[in-house]
Amino acid sequence: MVGFRQQRWRWWIPALAAGLALAPRAQAQAVNEAAAALVDRAFRNLYEDDYVQTLALASRARGGREMLRKLQITRKQSAPPGRALVRFLEPPAVRRTSILVIEHSGASDDHYVYLPALRRTVHLSSAQRADSFFGTDLAYEDMEPKKAADYQVRWLDGAEADADGCAVVEIRPRPDAESTYERMVSCIETERAVIRWTDFFRNGALHKRLEIDPQSVRRIGDRFIPFTIRVATPGRDSQTRVLTESYEILPGIPDRIFSAANLEAGDAERDRARAAETSRDPQPGEAAR
Repeated sequence: MVGFRQQRWRWWIPALAAGLALAPRAQAQAVNEAAAALVDRAFRNLYEDDYVQTLALASRARGGREMLRKLQITRKQSAPPGRALVRFLEPPAVRRTSILVIEHSGASDDHYVYLPALRRTVHLSSAQRADSFFGTDLAYEDMEPKKAADYQVRWLDGAEADADGCAVVEIRPRPDAESTYERMVSCIETERAVIRWTDFFRNGALHKRLEIDPQSVRRIGDRFIPFTIRVATPGRDSQTRVLTESYEILPGIPDRIFSAANLEAGDAERDRARAAETSRDPQPGEAAR
């Protein structure tokens, strides 16, 4: 009988030790799953809908003059693959320059740039996604929609929500997801899932920071959209202000807007008209500055 008890204890003690060791690991996994869920809400808030958005970009480098750009983004995310058509409206030198973005699962998105002065469409390489977007602090990759499934997410140590309900998470692309950023660190509001700021890292160092103006966040349908964003690149002492002038959710934007023919021959006004005409359930009240 004594031998049986000793044998039972020999089995139970290692099992208890293993259970105690697994408890923190299970807790950490649950915490990181909560972080991934928050990032998923934040990305859906920005990228899940079909919409037409007008933006003004104001960029300035050290010692240089401010460069102004105005553009329209027509985006469709309601049916895969996700697509976006960006058209420059101002200044005249870049007017009608257009970029068609087509999303790919498990690979880098395609970017087709139409240059009206040359009457030519150029397909960007995956490496060019890191390039500056027409002289701004944005990159071509920043024009792509983001999905939480493409990233590994974890709470940073000690990253509790602050007084404004903003929690800090680290976001790393999964091995099978192509990104020009090795990681991002974001502060996300836990209630509205609004991204307050994001630090973007390349080659082990901070590359740039994106910050929103919390006072500029507006509710559009079920979404919370920041209307004022600042992107700063410390390495070149430059910054770009991104101001949303209008934002309209238009479910059911037609696929034909995102064709090669429309990329070259279409225009922003026609894109917006087609999107509004075929919208199945437009959201009332376009938000405008």
